[in-house]
Amino acid sequence: MQFLKYYQQIDDAISYLISSVSNEKKLLKDVLGKKEIFYIDIGTNVGNYLDFVKKNFKIKNVHCFEPIESLAKGLEKKILDIKEGKIYNCALSNKNTNKTFYLYDIPSQSSFYKQNSTYTSVQKIKKKIKVKIKVFDQIFNGNLKIDFCKIDAQGEDYNILRGMKKNLKKGTIRLLKVELCFPLMHKNVNCNYLDILNYLKKFNYNLFSISKIKYKNNEILFIDAFFKKSR
Repeated sequence: MQFLKYYQQIDDAISYLISSVSNEKKLLKDVLGKKEIFYIDIGTNVGNYLDFVKKNFKIKNVHCFEPIESLAKGLEKKILDIKEGKIYNCALSNKNTNKTFYLYDIPSQSSFYKQNSTYTSVQKIKKKIKVKIKVFDQIFNGNLKIDFCKIDAQGEDYNILRGMKKNLKKGTIRLLKVELCFPLMHKNVNCNYLDILNYLKKFNYNLFSISKIKYKNNEILFIDAFFKKSR
């Protein structure tokens, strides 16, 4: 029943996706326009999504967060042509600490959490490392206007949002992209997509559209969801 609270938002988002935004490029351009943007990429990995944003938008300022050191170093060359840019070799969450991080065969699935076998084919853990964790609000104090922030953190998304409370309250982020998992992808993650929807709703960030839907056995596994702050 709780899901029904968001049915209209999700239905509107799907309608928008089907009718006019069959690709993410158009979705973003509808919101961001043609001006230079301030972009934050949380969970950059090898930088594929960063490349996509660079190709389609003029970036004046970029901040990328990637906890795997080798990948973070590889990102440096990707931001050389951007006016202001910084790569952070750390993760984000809701408190400053150090934590065990699992490196999987597929680097993009590396996480603080082990995978649930019910989600997809479980990847093998190659290595465990300790990574530094920082808090979004302590890096960005709420006085900057951020055009676009993408979060892809393999189970840590909700905690990252909790660490963005000041910025969400002030509405400094124009457009927010978050991955919503329907069955829980990871073990020991005590939140789901409804927790994220409810949390963002508290700050008047509403589901605006979706760009990717991943299915397995006719069930939705996850969607990439876009949120905008209501005026």
